[in-house]
Amino acid sequence: MSILNEREILRRLLIDRDVVVTPIVDLATQLGPTSLDVRLGTRFQAQKRSALPYIEPLQDETALRADIAAYTQDYVVLPTDPYVLHPGDFALACTLEFIRLPADLSARLEGRSSWGRLGLQIHSTAGFIDPGFAGVITFELSNLGKVPIPLYPGLRIGQLCFYTGQPSAIPYRSKKLTKYAGQIAPMGSAFYLDPEYKAIRHEQQAEKERTSDAILD
Repeated sequence: MSILNEREILRRLLIDRDVVVTPIVDLATQLGPTSLDVRLGTRFQAQKRSALPYIEPLQDETALRADIAAYTQDYVVLPTDPYVLHPGDFALACTLEFIRLPADLSARLEGRSSWGRLGLQIHSTAGFIDPGFAGVITFELSNLGKVPIPLYPGLRIGQLCFYTGQPSAIPYRSKKLTKYAGQIAPMGSAFYLDPEYKAIRHEQQAEKERTSDAILD
């Protein structure tokens, strides 16, 4: 696996056209030696305080979605207005750009140094982008500093580095379980769709039946 330099990024974007990053507002500004800067979009999702003790992922999906909605708030910010991220706050946002990767390229989302020095963290753990992904990239924004940070749509807060390898046989958008393919706005965690929870529900139900049978006996 090797990282693409600026010439290879340009070739994949403009000649081969198997990498899509759109819209690119100013290629001369956004293109680096081994990366492409990406901009902040206009849509945000913040967490609210809630009376819920926690989100129970094993409950009925309709009730689960209602609980999730109870502690999230969506915002659309005008290009001339800031979304103010206060110290200790966490919010989801997304790239202005729509990205599509071919089967032989993966990418990593990284922060830019200028923003990191202000205490802005743009992702927690989910900085890796699978081959075959298509959609906007989610920013997991945290303010680790001591002062509020005003974030205007269009600011270059992140950068993508592209890595080439052998083509994937199961690119992201073709996988059986894909929770975020094709997203066009910040999307909260769909952790509850992981198959492990189905197995836990099944075991819980089996345990109830064993207990019930023991009581009847």
